[in-house]
Amino acid sequence: MTRLTIIRGGSADPTGRTGRDHRRGVDAGRLVRLTPGRFVDAADWRRATPGERHIARIKAVHDRLDGRLVVSHASAAALHGLPWRGEFPDVVEVIDPRRTTSQALTHVRKRPGRGRTLRTQVMVANGRALTDLLTTVVDVAISYELRISVPALDVALRCGVTPRAFRLELASREAVHGKHRAEVAIELADAASGSPGESVARVALDEVGAPRPVLQQEFRDAAGFIGRVDFWFPEHGVVLEFDGRSKYTDPALRPAGTSSADVVVAEKRREDRLRRHPDVRSVGRFGWDEANDAETLRGVLLAAGLPTTTRTFHRLR
Repeated sequence: MTRLTIIRGGSADPTGRTGRDHRRGVDAGRLVRLTPGRFVDAADWRRATPGERHIARIKAVHDRLDGRLVVSHASAAALHGLPWRGEFPDVVEVIDPRRTTSQALTHVRKRPGRGRTLRTQVMVANGRALTDLLTTVVDVAISYELRISVPALDVALRCGVTPRAFRLELASREAVHGKHRAEVAIELADAASGSPGESVARVALDEVGAPRPVLQQEFRDAAGFIGRVDFWFPEHGVVLEFDGRSKYTDPALRPAGTSSADVVVAEKRREDRLRRHPDVRSVGRFGWDEANDAETLRGVLLAAGLPTTTRTFHRLR
């Protein structure tokens, strides 16, 4: 984990420097400016994860926020360590209990909170309130597309939040734009998802109207355990595997002493055993390129023997 230390400059610099050195540091690429008078080391910034970078933004504005404001939505998701597709927003999201409408500032987005009963917890580092896990994921489901919200909901389920709790929390909200989208996200959420990438892949499958799969189905043959597959469609006898690149490129995800070539060979042998399994009619694979191209993905599914339909709620994505 990369710890991003906030460097204070200008009037915020306790040493009394004018901030000229910090401006030069930004111009030279040694520093990244987050807000006026708040910087981080550029090398640390590049090494950090999207979540770590967003947490630095929260730290940069914390002492300039009124105490009533509650960290929420994407910012609370970063603090809870939830997965996020791509970079987090470059503004800090908070709920203002006094507001009935949103307000967009340069570095902060205030969400309306008047009339809401918020479940919160306290940030250890500075004592500020942030929305709890359940509130956070439902806020994200209302406000963001399914490819962002479903992975977060999947993680919350694995942390012990129940589908019923999701629905009760959503039902407690007054009619808001995005509520129907959140209902779809909650319906898709599944604690069995193997990774955030598989969660996004499952949304992609749903977007093209694939049948709902069984996740992480185990297969065995006479020689023993074959493995768990990402998506199993028992009515069609089809196995689908989602091939993110990490298992081939990240040594941390491979058994010690094995190369990416070893992983490819092992995958090939595993797939051959799956194809010989009496319940399996076909095995298909897709990756990020197919997940981001509906027509290409639909072609993969049809070639594997899976039907597709047109979803009536595709506009919600």
